[in-house]
Amino acid sequence: MRLFWCPNVLLLFCMLFGAHGQKCGRYYQNGGICVNYKSNEDYVFYAKGQNILSVESSFGSLAIAQGLSTLKDDDLILNNCVQAFSSFVCATAFPSCKRMEDSAPNLEVEIIPPCKSTCTNVIESCVTNSKNASAETQEIIKEYILSHTFFPRDCNGNITTSPPLNYEYPTEGCNSSSQLSNRPKCFKPLIEDHKWVETNKSEITSKEFCRNGCCVPCPQPYALYPPNQMKEGFMATQILRILSVIGSGIILFSYVVLPGYRTHPNILILFASLSIFLYSSNVFFSIMDPERVQCATEIIPSTQANNPFFCGLQGALLIFSSLATAIWVGFIILNLHVQTVWNSNIMDDKRVYLHIIGWGIPAILTIIALKTNSINYQFATLCFVKVEASNAIFFYPLVVIVVISRKEGKKSNTSFSGSIIRILQPIKIQWRELLLSVLLLVTVIIYWLFYHIELNSVVKVIRNIHDGDWITCIQSGKGQSFCANIVASKFMPYYTLLLVAEIFVSLTGVNLFLTLFNEILWLELNNWITETFRDKEIY
Repeated sequence: MRLFWCPNVLLLFCMLFGAHGQKCGRYYQNGGICVNYKSNEDYVFYAKGQNILSVESSFGSLAIAQGLSTLKDDDLILNNCVQAFSSFVCATAFPSCKRMEDSAPNLEVEIIPPCKSTCTNVIESCVTNSKNASAETQEIIKEYILSHTFFPRDCNGNITTSPPLNYEYPTEGCNSSSQLSNRPKCFKPLIEDHKWVETNKSEITSKEFCRNGCCVPCPQPYALYPPNQMKEGFMATQILRILSVIGSGIILFSYVVLPGYRTHPNILILFASLSIFLYSSNVFFSIMDPERVQCATEIIPSTQANNPFFCGLQGALLIFSSLATAIWVGFIILNLHVQTVWNSNIMDDKRVYLHIIGWGIPAILTIIALKTNSINYQFATLCFVKVEASNAIFFYPLVVIVVISRKEGKKSNTSFSGSIIRILQPIKIQWRELLLSVLLLVTVIIYWLFYHIELNSVVKVIRNIHDGDWITCIQSGKGQSFCANIVASKFMPYYTLLLVAEIFVSLTGVNLFLTLFNEILWLELNNWITETFRDKEIY
């Protein structure tokens, strides 16, 4: 039996259009509006100068109706109406066709028109049944479907929505346009949940980030800001981190190779430089491809369990080096206090204890973070302690270190147990170290306030992202930029604020270089390089 319905007049019409460039080609539009009703194997008929994308762009508000229907998957009336209307539009705008086997290619085609049932189903689902729907559903149907130019006013006349189908609806030998798949309509930045589709809605990829077949892609915070804004901003901070690696590396190298800088108190700066160098070196895990740190899959964020190297190791190094930096800079302040108040170099005799504290405490807290599976990705470009555990594991110990250092620093400025000259002389000599300590203190305070206050709210928002106005805005087709500026901006940190917080921590190595690298150090390093290479040439 031949699967087409094409009376003589229509067949002549088909031949004329075919001869003048009308096309009977495969439907191929992955993620298109008709993807649930046309497969990649189907041949469809469309006019000269058009393609699948240009035809679907004329569907207007149908895509929005599909997006809201996906969001309200449990609303049967809305879903039945949207499915019936989508089936009708796709059947009339893309009538199925087949090339005549015994004719010249592309000159003569058979069109398989849509059945009358595709039209009557729309009337029944969107007009008759919608009377029992909620006010919100009725409003969606009225705004995006009933007012649509493709909506059929009745099914007794001719098909007029798309040429060359200007004739009565057939009831036999026609295309019923049944639904082929259940793929959701997800507006960018949302992406399709393949697991939800493949298991016929029985399983989802992530309960946290997916709903009704649409998922917020990883990294999730990026979706709540205009496209590429976060990516470009954090690329700038990564460049600053590279500069910090270079700056802290120069200071570290200088203090290692120059003999006069390996003695007390410069040895404290050497180990502080090592800590800052390790801290800044975290950038190499994410540079050029931050998603390998941020994401385990296109949806699931990284944790130390699902991404042990790029997230687990990087997070552990970040925790260890951050705490070690604070402790060794604290030792610099403590040494300044001992010298100015007590006129003593007692810390030079306690190097073993300094190393036990300076490296031991960070190591213990890092092990605790790893043992409790507390390292994951939540923001920016690096893995760190998750917000729930960040205070106990990281910030409270860090605050204790900073407070003790600050207290000792104040004693250095207020104690007058000796002469003023004796007190001011060490400060005058070591003002650079004191400035470095102040810069670190300011950095810690700013980042702690951001992390504790702003990031805590961000995590809560992301975990409930499918219940808010943002997801409705996106599925209404208003676009990521609009939804970010109008909706997400009400509960997300200001872009400038989060960028400032990241810039401060990214500049740690740069601050080290600017405060400690002076003309004397440059001359000594230059002499060392000259003498070293000259000796090799002589040898």
